[in-house]
Amino acid sequence: MSQSLLVIDGTALAFRAFFAMPDLSDDQGRPSGALHGFLGSLNRVISELPADLIVVAWDRPEPTFRHKMDPQYKANRDELDDDLRVQFPWMREMVDLLGLPSLDRVGFEADDVMATLAVQGEKAGLEVYLCSSDKDLAQVVTNKVWQCPPGKGAEPARKLGPKDIQEKFGVPPKSMKDWQALVGDSSDNIPGVKGVGPKRATGLLEKYGDLDTILAEGPQQEKGKLAENLAEFASEARRSLELVTLITDLDLGDILQLKPSPRNEDLLREFFKQHGLRSHLAKLGLADEEESQDTVSGSSGSRAGSATTPSSSPSPVGGLFADQKPAQSNRNYHLVENKADLSKLIKKLKAAKGFTFDTETTSVNPQRAKLVGMSFAIKPGEAWYVPVQLKGAVEMLRPLLEDPKLGKRGQNLKYDHHVMRHHGVIMQGIDFDTMLAHFLIAPNERHNLDDLSMAYLQIEKIPTKTLLGTGKNALTMDQVPVSEVCEYACEDADCTLQLIEPMQKQLEEVQAQKLYFEIELPLLEVLARMEAEGIRVDPVRLREMAVHMQKRQAELEELVHHSAGTPFNLNSPKQLGPILFEKLCIQNEAGIKKVGRTKTGYKTDAATLEKYLGIPIVDDLLEYRRLSKLLSTYVVALPNRIHPETGRIHTSFNQAVAATGRLSSSDPNLQNIPIRSEDGRAIRRAFVPRAEGWEFLAADYSQVELRLVAHLSQDPALIAAFKEDADIHARTAALIFGLTQEEVTSDLRSRAKAINFGILYGMGPQRLAQETGVSFSEARQFIQQYFDALPGVRAWLDQTIEQAKKTGEVRTLLGRRRPVPELQSADRRVRSNAENVAVNSPVQGSAADIIKIAMLRLDQRLQKEGLQAKMILQVHDELVFDVPKDEKERVEAIVREEMENAYPLDVPLKVDIGWGMDWAEAH
Repeated sequence: MSQSLLVIDGTALAFRAFFAMPDLSDDQGRPSGALHGFLGSLNRVISELPADLIVVAWDRPEPTFRHKMDPQYKANRDELDDDLRVQFPWMREMVDLLGLPSLDRVGFEADDVMATLAVQGEKAGLEVYLCSSDKDLAQVVTNKVWQCPPGKGAEPARKLGPKDIQEKFGVPPKSMKDWQALVGDSSDNIPGVKGVGPKRATGLLEKYGDLDTILAEGPQQEKGKLAENLAEFASEARRSLELVTLITDLDLGDILQLKPSPRNEDLLREFFKQHGLRSHLAKLGLADEEESQDTVSGSSGSRAGSATTPSSSPSPVGGLFADQKPAQSNRNYHLVENKADLSKLIKKLKAAKGFTFDTETTSVNPQRAKLVGMSFAIKPGEAWYVPVQLKGAVEMLRPLLEDPKLGKRGQNLKYDHHVMRHHGVIMQGIDFDTMLAHFLIAPNERHNLDDLSMAYLQIEKIPTKTLLGTGKNALTMDQVPVSEVCEYACEDADCTLQLIEPMQKQLEEVQAQKLYFEIELPLLEVLARMEAEGIRVDPVRLREMAVHMQKRQAELEELVHHSAGTPFNLNSPKQLGPILFEKLCIQNEAGIKKVGRTKTGYKTDAATLEKYLGIPIVDDLLEYRRLSKLLSTYVVALPNRIHPETGRIHTSFNQAVAATGRLSSSDPNLQNIPIRSEDGRAIRRAFVPRAEGWEFLAADYSQVELRLVAHLSQDPALIAAFKEDADIHARTAALIFGLTQEEVTSDLRSRAKAINFGILYGMGPQRLAQETGVSFSEARQFIQQYFDALPGVRAWLDQTIEQAKKTGEVRTLLGRRRPVPELQSADRRVRSNAENVAVNSPVQGSAADIIKIAMLRLDQRLQKEGLQAKMILQVHDELVFDVPKDEKERVEAIVREEMENAYPLDVPLKVDIGWGMDWAEAH
């Protein structure tokens, strides 16, 4: 049997890993996501394509001969992302430490190296596997040379031979370069022949045989535009042929020496620790005893075709994680098919004192989802799936799920909490949620189970779309065969279980256990109750509003058409741009006519148009757009969101979205309804109490972020102003200008208000001048006077940024972390934005933590005192309650007490409370 050679396109694998992975970082704040993904992908390739010889081919940073031949070659590609750029040398270093040979050549691409290895490998009698998706490599495919695109999802890497290439492109490998020269490639700026696509290129090559004959005879034998184009673009086709033809005669030395060498274990261990790859040490057999215990191995959670699954074929190399057993032998996934088996499972779950739990349903919307099945896991590599078609399964499992002493662990358990509640089960005993844990560990990254499984366990999970498909033909989970759902569901429970141990350790490392176990985790059930309660909306009010707003919308459209002198589609930037900037030649107050361009025309976005405020057509356009957004997002959409069974709208409150720790709202977003505009207030008037005899209470923290600035900065003047319950903006203006508070004009107060709030968002003199209408020099002087009057604030700002530069992160009062690695960026704009984040996050994040504490205490008080009042909405610093009128006095006292005493500050927390028969009136 002949020897085999595996040639891996390292550059392509690196790009693929970078875009597939979340934005992970190591302990030093350096990006590491691509490293994690690259290591997993490399192992997967080596496992799925076992070979005697292995080499990783790389592109080099210098221009190639193709760039010298045509300066436009690949000129339209985006610049290399800085986070990926810095990881490339580390990937090459890791490949070297793993003992794998690497090859590159100055002036040539990785594809040229691979093509040369293919030709020389075949001559040496080797079976050659080219691991790359690049169609260029189809040129060198033979009966001994296979192109092998890396596997995706559950699909392993494929081996494409000559017949596969013929079937895919319509031409054999020997004709591929001619085919590419005809078709061109816009991503590489290869022109080809205008009007010749893949099918036509295939037809021409079938008819004429090769490119030279096509260009010589085609202009005479073909008809119409095709004949003209073959003549006109002949030179482009020949230049394209030179660009696409791979080089196959590079001097690469003796390819039979491309054997993996022993890995440098000490350096490899140190490298993995430095770059945040500790979870891989055990898989490589390199973990210290302590690390072996702390690191969850991915071996038991893999599946065929995943990142850690060795091939069933014998491999001379055996994959990078050669110490692992084949994944399938370690996986033990069970389909529970009868009540006897379910009874046995229940005994196991009880004895385990806790388990991971997951549901499979028909919808991502928990309020409308129907339960399809439940999965459970209690140890790595083993899981059970219980389909609801097993009669009585939910009832049999109810005591376990409602037992507060049995720990429930999962990923995004709030969703499962809702699903089970709809099926008569109130889950209790939730003691770990991997999504929430990872949010506290790495708030800037993605927290879905697929990403976490890849990052921590090197497991590429079965993609949902593999089961359900996509688009109009997509299935729901209840339409998929139970055996397939079983593997998918068990894998979810299994992976979640394996994530818990490393996450528990990381929560300790980032000192977030208290925040996690005392605030975020218990808040999950509070939010679930709020979402389940929902809020009532009056559809009649919304319909009346829609009629009024649509009439106003039509009037605005008519005004814009009149100003333009012609009717046109207001929603078409292509039509709008020329009317504004060519026909009407609008200019801003400074007389500047210059306007930005996009690829398709003029910029007409809101930021651009706001530079031309005061011009009637622009003002009317912006009003039209604002009205259109309110109509589509709320007035027309909200009635369709009313749940048919409850008659209320049920938003979702998201704990793991905003990196500051603020809750966000979605499906629908009820936090973005404007309050300052009359239309926004009108929309809020459509939100009404649940029944006759009930009323809304709205409780809003007063200037909580400024109070936090006073506490954090310890500025004496700011603290005194809040302790005296002064008008903070008038007091600030008085301090700045040396006036008494009574002497402060409304204009001076407005300036002070702008800078008081703007300070948290890096407001500079330019923006202050825009907001207050003063000159740039006046604004700059005003900011200086502000910091002279409040030196503690200036000192706090400087110290916060300086400390963040040292540690790479900022923290809230309760210890919530926000990594800010961009503070080290060489780009001044990126660095400036990062400084704003460093200042804003501790303040906004502390405010978020405080209101969460208040929510937890209020939820407990309302339940403990047996009150009917319900907490139903949170909008940043505001809480909304549905209250029966006979509880008004008691509930108001409780809300004020718990909110104002949620956290001890050096200034008082103040709450403004309002009542009303709709949300607008209460606010």
